[in-house]
Amino acid sequence: MQNLLRLSLVFGSWIKKQLVQGLRSCKHHEADHRTEQAVGDVGFARQRFIRWHFDPYKPIDWRLGLLLILHLALVTGCIFRYGYAWTETGLLASGLIDWRIGQYDHFRVNPPLVRMWATAALFDLDLSGWDIPTSDDPRLRLEWTAARELFNHCGLESISYLRIARLSCLPFVALGFCVAVRWSGQLYGSAAAIGAGLIFCFYPSLIAYGALISGDAQAASMGLTTLYLFRRWLDRSDLFRSYSLGLVLGLTVLTKTSWLILFVLLPLLWMMIRGIEHWLSRNRLLGTPVAARQIGRELMLSVLVLIVSLTVVNSIYGFKGSFRRLGDYQFVSKLLTKNDLWRPDEFSGNRFTGTWCGELTVPFPEDFVIGVDLQKWDFDRERWSYFAGQWREHGWWYYYLFGLVAKTPLGLLLVAAVSILGAWRFTAWRGNWRDELVLLTPAVILLSLASAETGLNRHLRYVLPIVPMLIVSFSRAFVCFTHRTRLRWLVGFGCGAMVISSLSVYPYGIAYFNSLVGGVSRAPNWYNASNIGWGEDLLNLKRWHDQNPAARPLFVQQYLHLIDPKAMEIESIGSVPSYPTSANPLRAKVELPIGWYAIDRESLLSRDGSYHYLNGVEIHSYVGMNFLIYRITPAIVARLRETETSPKR
Repeated sequence: MQNLLRLSLVFGSWIKKQLVQGLRSCKHHEADHRTEQAVGDVGFARQRFIRWHFDPYKPIDWRLGLLLILHLALVTGCIFRYGYAWTETGLLASGLIDWRIGQYDHFRVNPPLVRMWATAALFDLDLSGWDIPTSDDPRLRLEWTAARELFNHCGLESISYLRIARLSCLPFVALGFCVAVRWSGQLYGSAAAIGAGLIFCFYPSLIAYGALISGDAQAASMGLTTLYLFRRWLDRSDLFRSYSLGLVLGLTVLTKTSWLILFVLLPLLWMMIRGIEHWLSRNRLLGTPVAARQIGRELMLSVLVLIVSLTVVNSIYGFKGSFRRLGDYQFVSKLLTKNDLWRPDEFSGNRFTGTWCGELTVPFPEDFVIGVDLQKWDFDRERWSYFAGQWREHGWWYYYLFGLVAKTPLGLLLVAAVSILGAWRFTAWRGNWRDELVLLTPAVILLSLASAETGLNRHLRYVLPIVPMLIVSFSRAFVCFTHRTRLRWLVGFGCGAMVISSLSVYPYGIAYFNSLVGGVSRAPNWYNASNIGWGEDLLNLKRWHDQNPAARPLFVQQYLHLIDPKAMEIESIGSVPSYPTSANPLRAKVELPIGWYAIDRESLLSRDGSYHYLNGVEIHSYVGMNFLIYRITPAIVARLRETETSPKR
């Protein structure tokens, strides 16, 4: 612990030195705030934008470039270290199907942009003999069958295809970094630009998910880009900016269906900002408000934004099934069928049939609409959630909020606390209120919507898109480096601790948890599923298998059951045997073979307690962050027979 504190202080001192040296020529940030308060008009943000554009803070350009290169290097390292993550199996197969036959009924719950971008380089791949499954029932998730068939057809060679697909998505990572840095610099000055780059570079989840084609990190980058362009559009709405905003908005919706909320959120933000400006102007707290003529112009240009964005969304689907009547769909989710006799696997209908709403035209492709309905159906089914060592049928409203805090390094939480305190205490730490509103309102709404969906709490990655927004907001803490305040030592220490904490678990950022919940080793006491591991360590298990030829016979039990370990050239003779609880009369009939058991942490958490008997067995070794290796001897089997162990629930 003393060495960690010492390293944090040294690294924090180095950061402070670099920031102060690079910012000696950039001490006009406080004057900017005074000018904004004096002028108080919408054009001020445009003046700051122009200044950033023509004076890009040359003393610190190399630092930002170095952070970007370092972040891409960290992401690339994960790309080559990880095996398949669960969702990637279906996305790789579905992306290849999208390109080959132009059908988008595989993986409908995710729009096709990221997977098609990722697999574009594999367009000419020879996959003759690969059977592509088909079905008319949307509840049959064809992507998983297609993934199993693809892996059985290609074997380990498909890992190379996956790496190519992952590398193709690096531009999304770079885009998110650049937008975060640019927005922070415009809001709080060049110190904040470096701070945002530093946080973005070493945030564990952004590193880990940036290496995957799951769409989570890509959606985070595109969401931030859309909000940034919208903020610039508010300053000067013209044809070019309207077209650019519409284009990026459409692409953002195509990364994750959760970004559909932008079609409601952006108009809401526009009305809020213009309404607040009008109120401030009437109370003489703001200069001349936006004229009525400009409001009319913005309304007309917003129609252009909507048309462009919808055109982009429909174009990638080839306009297949676009503009159908709402009443013509057959839905499967409980919300859209609205029937007391609803059953998840037996019923389909349409609550809008026979109503005036059913006559409305849906401006989205058929597969996109079915995907939204299918995702809601997934939440409607009876699913068990796990949190803090408990299983139950309904989730917890604070599941995502607590997880977001637990997934954030303690050093960054310290920086966030300084940022909030500084914004409350110092005027120079406050950015343009319009930017603050555009940044924080979507973050709060997305987190609230995720928390309200308590039918299933499973993946913390669902709230990853709000992380870049918070990074931009928290970067205000680095303003302390432009002044001689003691807070800069606190921020420097927090950054040093954040970097060391993040690198201490690299490249296993998916499993990262801070010390508040006991770190990575105790993460299963709180969360499960993709929060502690997503199947990506199967490739590490193969490496361990090759390096330990004496560890035979080997039994493998894994969360990612779509991939047969034998197809990974792992000499597994079967699955780890499940051992019923002591109350189960079948316990005495179960045979526990002698050998080596490899089981991941998700399987150990099974709700029925089938593998809880291993909790009392000494762990022989760890593989990555998820697989545990047990050596089962005759003595251990005898002890398990004699000892009645109760599963933890």
